[in-house]
Amino acid sequence: MNSQTFEDILHTHGDFILRLCYTYTKDWQMAEDLTQDTFLRFYRAQEQFRHEADVRTYLYRIAVNRCKSYLTSWRHKQTQLIELGQKLIAREDVALQVERKDESKRVYKEIEKLPVKYREVLVFYHYFDWTTAQIADLFGCSENTVKTRLRRGRQQLGQLLKKGGVLDEFNY
Repeated sequence: MNSQTFEDILHTHGDFILRLCYTYTKDWQMAEDLTQDTFLRFYRAQEQFRHEADVRTYLYRIAVNRCKSYLTSWRHKQTQLIELGQKLIAREDVALQVERKDESKRVYKEIEKLPVKYREVLVFYHYFDWTTAQIADLFGCSENTVKTRLRRGRQQLGQLLKKGGVLDEFNY
């Protein structure tokens, strides 16, 4: 089998195998890994493929076997335990969540007191998770200007928070 034929098989059956792996794992990232492993195994075993069966059927069997092996593996069981632990940890005390929400509101009120050029950069960077390059493109300035505004905005915000007693109250 030449590389063009393998590439055609990959493009023809890739989405089907990916969806098949997802139905077993319910995790897109793991489904992509298993799909990749399926095609790697197919490529390595191409001399063994006798063309008695359809390529799709052969890939299907490899994918199903890989998925079943993964689901019974130690790695999958560890992943499940870690996810369960994270879910349990995420269930914080309601009072703590209310306190954090109140704290966020007070910090945001202090941000609103900043000059517009600092407030905009801080909000886009910290609340919307934009990069400095994206912010620079948005405002039509250099990335270094955005970094300077971030630094100065943080300094002014720190002073406002100390002045308002927010920093002392939450032990920042």
